[in-house]
Amino acid sequence: MKERRIQPARQRSLLAVPLVYLVFYTIYFSVLEELVRPRYWISCPLDDLIPFCELFVVPYLLWFLLVPGMYYWFYRSGDTASYLHLCRVMLTGLTLCLLIYTFFPNGQLLRRPIPRDNIFCDLVRLIRGVDTSTNVCPSIHVFVSTAVAMVAGRAASLRDHPVARRGIQVLVVLICLSAVFLKQHSVVDVILGAALAFLLDALALRG
Repeated sequence: MKERRIQPARQRSLLAVPLVYLVFYTIYFSVLEELVRPRYWISCPLDDLIPFCELFVVPYLLWFLLVPGMYYWFYRSGDTASYLHLCRVMLTGLTLCLLIYTFFPNGQLLRRPIPRDNIFCDLVRLIRGVDTSTNVCPSIHVFVSTAVAMVAGRAASLRDHPVARRGIQVLVVLICLSAVFLKQHSVVDVILGAALAFLLDALALRG
């Protein structure tokens, strides 16, 4: 991926792209959560073999720092190629996910009562209170994380920061695992979320 610097005149418009889309996405997803009820329930036999582990709530929550953090890094470092590539993959994939949730409304029935009382379990209860078990396949958590990992792995602005690049990749693996160990998603959701990221990344590179 060739390194290009973001020109000062373009900085504000580039920053606005994901922010404007976030407003659209939030409104659309909220409407889906309120109006659409699952007709398809996602699961596979492997889900029953994976135990609940509340410690995975830590990487699960770090997702909310990783994603805006990577956008900010590419923006501030002037890494135009990585910034725009991440925008293309992310915005296309999230739009496809919204369409899938609209025409293939799905959910999961994997959540069970949380068996322990500690700060990690309290955080999981908080997450479950705001994140329903609907609109799960493909997993947006996994799709976005995988897209970030692939772009970060090629980013010119991280070329001289191998520790940070490896750290991002390790964190993304943990985030993907957290989706199933917290029973937020089925293995099916994780596989399809990652597959969507790989597919869109490859198409964006060819384009």
